[in-house]
Amino acid sequence: MFGLTIEAFVIAFVIIGIVVYFKMSTYSERAEYAEDLSKEQLKSLVYSLAKSLKDSKEEDERLRQKIEDLQFSDSLQREQTKFLTANVNKTATTV
Repeated sequence: MFGLTIEAFVIAFVIIGIVVYFKMSTYSERAEYAEDLSKEQLKSLVYSLAKSLKDSKEEDERLRQKIEDLQFSDSLQREQTKFLTANVNKTATTV
């Protein structure tokens, strides 16, 4: 629609969440939180976010394929309806 992908939306959502969190908390709370997080916890957080992003990409691709399949099915149904209507009209006018 606007050229936004799921990845861009997720990244924007995470950034907005971080900004809101840091705006609401005081500097001392942020410093204590940063000190409490070890490198392993940060690494784990980054990996979990990366996995979520990958899962979102896969889900996006699956849904795009499903939309394409439904659009194809709809176009086939329309063509069949046109064909049958033309045959009915042809038969009705020749009788």
